[in-house]
Amino acid sequence: MILSLQIIVNLILVTAIDPGTTPRSTQQSSIEDTDSSNGSRRKKVTINGVQLKLKFCRIYRIFRPPRSCHCTICDNCVEKFDHHCPWIGQCIALRNYRFYLAFLITALMFFIYIFAFSCWRIHQRVLESGTGLFGMLRNCPETLALTLFSFAAIWFLGGLAIFHSYLTAINQTAYENFRNSYEGSPNPYDKGIIGNITEVLFAPLPPSRVDFRAEAMPRWNVEDEMPPLG
Repeated sequence: MILSLQIIVNLILVTAIDPGTTPRSTQQSSIEDTDSSNGSRRKKVTINGVQLKLKFCRIYRIFRPPRSCHCTICDNCVEKFDHHCPWIGQCIALRNYRFYLAFLITALMFFIYIFAFSCWRIHQRVLESGTGLFGMLRNCPETLALTLFSFAAIWFLGGLAIFHSYLTAINQTAYENFRNSYEGSPNPYDKGIIGNITEVLFAPLPPSRVDFRAEAMPRWNVEDEMPPLG
């Protein structure tokens, strides 16, 4: 009961908390730092001695902060973007990543408990009835189905939990890991295993940058009034 409640609470936190959406630009001003040679707009910043490029978002009309990405599903630029989770229907990023990890771990523990209890129940039924496994398949198919489902869920959630624990230890996001963002250069955000875990799991969460009471603005057409390239 307590474990189920923890799963529900973590799921609500992951889906309800602003993941770290950056505010959109309210001005349609000309953009500086245009690289006319290849038609791209980029800025360069130096973080802990490592030079990083900031990409220009054509929809937000801003230079995206470091480690951020524009989610094509949510249509938002999100800080420290990890991935968009289709199972939850929300971006996993700066402000809800720790709750996503807690959701994964509690869900994994829940299915381990279900699997162990189902195996114990099957063993008890076999001893009581003496019909064997095929008899159980005929008399109690729901118990076998729950056992198989929980077994598959353990492998799926266990793999995700191990992968994200590794990312937490090296202070990388799944998006950065997939794109090999720091191949050939050191990770400027790496503070050592203890420092990385402390930053990801225990550092105070920054306040949301979205003003939910602001007046809704129409979305600009990205082709309208764009400054010429070159």
